[in-house]
Amino acid sequence: MNRYPFSPKSQYWWLKGLFLLFGLIGWFPGLAQVGFQVAPARLFFHQRNGPSQTAVVHVNNPTGVRMVLQITCADWRRDSTGAKVYSTPGTLPLSCCSSLRVSPALVELAPGEKKDVVVTLITAPELSQNQISNAMLLITQSNNQDLTKMQSVAPQLVIRVQIGVHVYFLPNADSPAGIDIAQMDAINPNAQNQVRVQVHNTGQTLLESQLRLEYLNLQTMEEVKTEPIPVNTMPHDQFWVTAVPPSSLPAGTYLIIAVLDSGPDTPLKVAELEAILR
Repeated sequence: MNRYPFSPKSQYWWLKGLFLLFGLIGWFPGLAQVGFQVAPARLFFHQRNGPSQTAVVHVNNPTGVRMVLQITCADWRRDSTGAKVYSTPGTLPLSCCSSLRVSPALVELAPGEKKDVVVTLITAPELSQNQISNAMLLITQSNNQDLTKMQSVAPQLVIRVQIGVHVYFLPNADSPAGIDIAQMDAINPNAQNQVRVQVHNTGQTLLESQLRLEYLNLQTMEEVKTEPIPVNTMPHDQFWVTAVPPSSLPAGTYLIIAVLDSGPDTPLKVAELEAILR
């Protein structure tokens, strides 16, 4: 597995997400037609490619209303639950926000229009040759007044959209990879079974992993395997990944097996837990 998998084809998917509710206007049996599309979801810059590098982000307005998009940069990390926590650009030690230039930073899109945004990374001295740096480009719909005008005779619920594009700066060195399952437990908050696996990136490189969970009923010896959960980690990341066991599992005592697969260059990590599922 390529540790830094990026190609225009493999990464060219359309994102829709991070929907932010900014207004509820009366009662509406549906939503206003809002939302834009962005690709790719991630940009990778390599130290070996020279002091200045560029990449292109494609934005598309599939709706029937004009849009204005504002592009800003933010630092981010994951908290103990794996959720992204954003910070002011340049405040986190692994930030590369100060090295990024975006043109244009304000994009106007007519209905159905597509445009390209050029992202340039300047390899500044603050970017370490031995550490990964990262940032998040936040593309935010900013013409709220135009969206409000979209109301017809029937009032509507208007949604403002914000999409994040991950940016990574990758050093020259072939940094060692390492990941572990630090802990595993089963809990039952609000009468709902949950299995939690704490992962820890112990290496010095970005890892894209798959977490598989298997449930063996110790009374019937029936085994159920679930779909893998994608787990992406930066160096030193340590957080919990929470999964809900299939609702079809009968109550009983189970041997729960967690398998963390980070590709052929990194050993599989396996953990087991015996727990009662209610």
